[in-house]
Amino acid sequence: MSVLSFDELNRLEKKRRSEPIDEYYEPMHISRQRKNNRIRTAEKYRDAVLAYMHFIDEYAQYGYIDIPAKQYLHDGILSVVEDVMIADRVLRDYADRITSDIHDATMRNKEKDPYFLSEDRATFIGEDESNALWNYEELQEALDVGMTRKTWNTVGDRVVRDTHKAVRGKTIPIEKAFSVGEAMLMTPRDPEVDAPEETVNCRCWLTFS
Repeated sequence: MSVLSFDELNRLEKKRRSEPIDEYYEPMHISRQRKNNRIRTAEKYRDAVLAYMHFIDEYAQYGYIDIPAKQYLHDGILSVVEDVMIADRVLRDYADRITSDIHDATMRNKEKDPYFLSEDRATFIGEDESNALWNYEELQEALDVGMTRKTWNTVGDRVVRDTHKAVRGKTIPIEKAFSVGEAMLMTPRDPEVDAPEETVNCRCWLTFS
């Protein structure tokens, strides 16, 4: 995944790319508990990424830090994932992928753009990845209790992608994937699919029946 696709796609029209975490999920028409789950996990993701950034800043003076820093980030991300649910194959692969995405972009750009070692970026990542994780967890829970249908929902504001507007309100069998643009997604922010044009900064969610 390129730096552009992860850190610039769907950029808000202001200098700050993230929003306050408790405000980011407010437009989503989900229960307070589901919002609180996302807020709590976003804060943990943010803190894991900030700890990784501090690790880089602290140890850069000692020379080569590429591999230990990447492992430090991976351990932090996997800890956040396992705080929500047991990491299955999908979530382990997801943790590997976003670790590489974040780390590679950081190492390429940290000297020329302070954003790449900023709390703003850590918060943006936390908000984005928390929704990926909780959408996946909620799908697994729905499967466990015998739900058979799922419906795609959007916040309905002006920044919703046209491709997501096209599937708003669509209901399909729970085991099938939504056709969203050129991607096939089991959930909004599907952690198994590397399609940043359809997933980065997506605030959509599912309901089940």
